[in-house]
Amino acid sequence: MNHTFSLFNRLQSPVWVYDLHQKKIIWANSASLPLWETDSVEELTARDLGADMSEAVSAMLDNYQESFQQGKAIKTWWFFSPNNTLKKALCHFSGIPLSDGRTAMLVEVVSEESSLRRDLAFSGCSNLALLFSAEGDLISANNAFSHSFGAHLNDLASFLGDLNQSHNWINEARQRGTIHHKKLCWTGKSHYWFDIDGKWLQDKEQLLLNLVNISQEKEQLHTAKYNAEHDFLTGLLNRRGISDAITENQHEQQHYSLFFLDIDGFKLVNDTYGHAIGDKLLRAIAIRLQECVKFKGLLARFGGDEFIIQVEQRNVADPAVFAKNIIAALNKPFHLKEVGELSIGCSIGISSFPDDAKDIETLITQADMAMHRAKLRGRNRSHRFSPDMADALYRKMTLRHHMTMALEEDAFELYYQPIIDLKKRDLKGFEALIRWHNEELGHVSPAEFIPLAEETGQIVPLGHWILKTACKQLADWRKKYDQNFVMSINLSRAQLQSSLAHSIEQVIQENDIDPKQLALELTESTMLQEHDEAKQCLKDLDALGIELYLDDFGTGYSSLSQLQDLPISTVKLDRSFVQGEHKGSQAIIEATQAICEKLDLKVVAEGVETLSQLKYLQACNFDFCQGFYLGRPLPSYELEARNFSLLNEIPDIA
Repeated sequence: MNHTFSLFNRLQSPVWVYDLHQKKIIWANSASLPLWETDSVEELTARDLGADMSEAVSAMLDNYQESFQQGKAIKTWWFFSPNNTLKKALCHFSGIPLSDGRTAMLVEVVSEESSLRRDLAFSGCSNLALLFSAEGDLISANNAFSHSFGAHLNDLASFLGDLNQSHNWINEARQRGTIHHKKLCWTGKSHYWFDIDGKWLQDKEQLLLNLVNISQEKEQLHTAKYNAEHDFLTGLLNRRGISDAITENQHEQQHYSLFFLDIDGFKLVNDTYGHAIGDKLLRAIAIRLQECVKFKGLLARFGGDEFIIQVEQRNVADPAVFAKNIIAALNKPFHLKEVGELSIGCSIGISSFPDDAKDIETLITQADMAMHRAKLRGRNRSHRFSPDMADALYRKMTLRHHMTMALEEDAFELYYQPIIDLKKRDLKGFEALIRWHNEELGHVSPAEFIPLAEETGQIVPLGHWILKTACKQLADWRKKYDQNFVMSINLSRAQLQSSLAHSIEQVIQENDIDPKQLALELTESTMLQEHDEAKQCLKDLDALGIELYLDDFGTGYSSLSQLQDLPISTVKLDRSFVQGEHKGSQAIIEATQAICEKLDLKVVAEGVETLSQLKYLQACNFDFCQGFYLGRPLPSYELEARNFSLLNEIPDIA
């Protein structure tokens, strides 16, 4: 074994091997003997070091052993007391294999504390050290300190920059034995940040300070803090920066307004000219906003094209006027060298502290809500937060949660509204309409939860459920009644994906349905969004033999070119024209019928609620109708109970 460890004999520093199981030193070099207060290795290895070992130390050594087994080493200060003499040494602990397969602990002493007591005789050490008298006068500085900072320091008070603090440090060290501080100190020529470990030398009544220069670390922390709190692109505060700044100053309880700005038209700039130009525009916007805010408050870039401004009431008495001035400033054209002049606008939401809320995150949320309300009201304007917006948001969040649960639990239901063939006086089919009754919320209108589903992306799984459920019902009715009804199903723009045709084809095959029995309805606005992508998806659906309806015709962009450009078989005229009593509505009804007849397209009139409306549509030679007069949406079991005898309720209009 001695041969195994003989190479450590060459080291001048103390080294020994400790058996963690036997709690004994099994080998040591000669440099270790003075440290252990012994003259021979034999006497040292014969000692039972576990006899008076505390449970805490034993547990610590067990933890060390786990680290050794993982290939880790440990460097730390270690206290031990050979022959009842308390000693402290900076040691490096690592694992070393024994011949029997076990792992022992190799201990290498890096520095012994007693060497520091020899009037800083360790002056060749790279550590910085200062020795002061009990009165605070400088006794000695080691070579490392003098070489780095010169010999200009006279006393502890000068070093700390405060006489009272000097006395406090000495008293603290005398009472506790040690002190630890991080402080900006004067070296005699300049200021530096130091991590300071102090020890009171009782035998000499002196204070020994070991210093680590952390100025670079502090500078890095300062830089990191600045970067963490500022926006890289504009140099403004970021979300975290303005939140911290407001929170720090909020103890003054000054009333203030928070403005949430969103740039109107910025996406168009990015899409047209690219993100590099968009970034230049954002920097120009930031400069103009700084001119508006100046010394009135704080300005931050919240993210993307959103900004936050905080101004105290004493600096801005009327927030609405201030918001109007900001909008006017941003409405002035921006000149960018690469593209010339660009025009934008902005929508602003306003919340107030402490009237609306007392914490910054809530105020931001409220101002954001108000900003979206401003956008809904036409953009390029401001709007104040009001409690009803919070109620609306809570309702929205509640709906989203319950809608997620409803999707998992199949809690939705389909109602079916009849579509009548006016020329044959026959039942053509049905439009599948989703309904939702929640135990907590009651009946939730599709007009409320469908837009939310589109916003959250839940419309895709919801739409797939509608498709599967409606097709299954269609198959059931064919088996029960030998009727090939046409089932009309609404599609959202989010569903127009490249995989949609394949997904619908699978549902059709699973239910053994003729594709001609399925009609998919899309609105005009849906057709226009990303037209090329939607066009290909619709062509794939048309190739399956599925009918495609253009829904709510006349209310959207009314692009007649779509009627030729897209594979549409049927147009659904919006109910607002059917129910309109002025001549303009009648003109649109007649013009729509004439255009579709020329283009060989069928027309369904929606919203028929009176006999006179029905007679007028028949006189205009319409193909199909639906509406409350002809039949309200009903669940399948009610339609079956009536045996689909809806036409018996319709008077002879021939």
